[in-house]
Amino acid sequence: MKKYYYVVLIILLGTINVYLTGYMVRSSYFIKENLVESMEFRNCKIRAKVLKDAKEMADKKNYDFSKIIAVNFLENNNHLTKLRLKGKNIKRTEKMYIQFSNQEYQKIYRGFASIFNDLKYFPVAKSRSSNYWIGYDNSFGADRNFRGAYKHEGCDIMAEKNVSGFYPVISVADGVVENIGWLPKGGYRVGIRSNHGGYFYYAHLSAYANIKKGDSVKAGTLLGYMGDTGYGAEGTRGKFDVHLHFGIYISTENYDELSVNPYYILKYLEDSVLYAEY
Repeated sequence: MKKYYYVVLIILLGTINVYLTGYMVRSSYFIKENLVESMEFRNCKIRAKVLKDAKEMADKKNYDFSKIIAVNFLENNNHLTKLRLKGKNIKRTEKMYIQFSNQEYQKIYRGFASIFNDLKYFPVAKSRSSNYWIGYDNSFGADRNFRGAYKHEGCDIMAEKNVSGFYPVISVADGVVENIGWLPKGGYRVGIRSNHGGYFYYAHLSAYANIKKGDSVKAGTLLGYMGDTGYGAEGTRGKFDVHLHFGIYISTENYDELSVNPYYILKYLEDSVLYAEY
C-alpha cells in the first residue's frame, strides 16, 4: 500500500513540476496586450550603438534588422542599452515569443519594422562649405501650446544659423509623398509613407522642393528647406526660431498614426549624413 502512495505522490509531484515549469516558461515569454501602444515602446529608448551593432549583424548574417531589435527589446525589459542576444539565440528566442505570445510579438515586430527597416539618412543635409550645423535634444512629450496645450510628438532640430531656407531637408527613407501643404500648427509640411508603413513627418519648412502628393521618393531626396512657418494662417512665419520638426508615426490596432520618439533614431542616423552644396 505504501508503495502505491509513493507512486501516486511521485506522479503528482511530477505533474506539478511540469505545470510550474510550463507556467514559468510562458511567463518568461509573455507580452502584455498592445505593448506597442505603450509609452515604453513609444519612447523607443534604444542606444545608437545598439542600433549600429544590430544593423551590422543584420547585414553580415542576413538577418531581419527589426527582428534583432524586437527580440532584444523584449529581453531587456522594453528598452535597449545592449544586445543581449546574438546569432542563433535571436531565432531561438523569437520562436518562443511566437509560440506563447505570437499576436503581441507580431505587433512589436511590425512596429519596429515600420520605423527602422527603411531608414537611411539623417533628415538634414550638411554643408560642404559651411561650418554651421544643427542641434537637438529629447523633447518628445514636452509641453507645448498652440490653440490649447498638447504634448510634443517629435524632435525639433534647431538651426545653428537661424536663417530660413538655408538648410536642405531630405527624406530619411524611400517612400511616397502622402501629404504636402499647410497646417496651422506645422506650417508647410511634408509627410512621407515609407515602404514598411512608417510615416515620416517634416514640418515648419520655408519652401518645398519639386515634389507633389503621390510622388515616389528615394532616401536622400530633397523635400524642402528648414524654416519658421506655422502657428497661424497660411504663410505665417517668425513665431519661433528656424528649425525642423521631425516626427515618426506608426499604425497600430487602435491608432492610424501613433507617434514614437525620434530622438534615439536621430542619434543613430548621425553617422549617415548627406552633404550638399550650400
